[in-house]
Amino acid sequence: MALPMMIDCDPGHDDAIALVLALASPELEVKAVTASAGNQTPEKTLRNVLRMLTLLNRPDIPVAGGAWKPLMRDLIIADNVHGESGLDGPSLPEPTFAPQNCTAVELMARVLRESQEPVTLVATGPQTNVALLLASHPELHAKIARIVIMGGRNGAGQLAAGGGV
Repeated sequence: MALPMMIDCDPGHDDAIALVLALASPELEVKAVTASAGNQTPEKTLRNVLRMLTLLNRPDIPVAGGAWKPLMRDLIIADNVHGESGLDGPSLPEPTFAPQNCTAVELMARVLRESQEPVTLVATGPQTNVALLLASHPELHAKIARIVIMGGRNGAGQLAAGGGV
């Protein structure tokens, strides 16, 4: 049985690769993908999620945009690392589907409520959507199997190449 999971990300090349790997694995069932500001502006990271899922022919996966900026500081994008689009370099298709008409937190809460078993939350970008979900829906904490974070730096964030390592 595949592990149910949601991915919260800010694509970026690293997050795009994480999406490819997760969706290629028969051991994982990606129930939703949410985006937040981080490597680029929230409009661009949401568009990048839609472009990646279009490339991977997965319009069946619900997508929603979330946090527009960190909770405790101004947004600092990593265009010096990921380019102006957030995914500069590869030629990606234009999105063939639209995001859900809800926020990332609303989509994550809905997936948790509707799931028959606890869901793993994989956060590969800023933790803002995760923090907002946990703060606004304490009744759903037990529906989260675990939170897996791709991160490793405190403070100002990824300001230069290798800054998140």
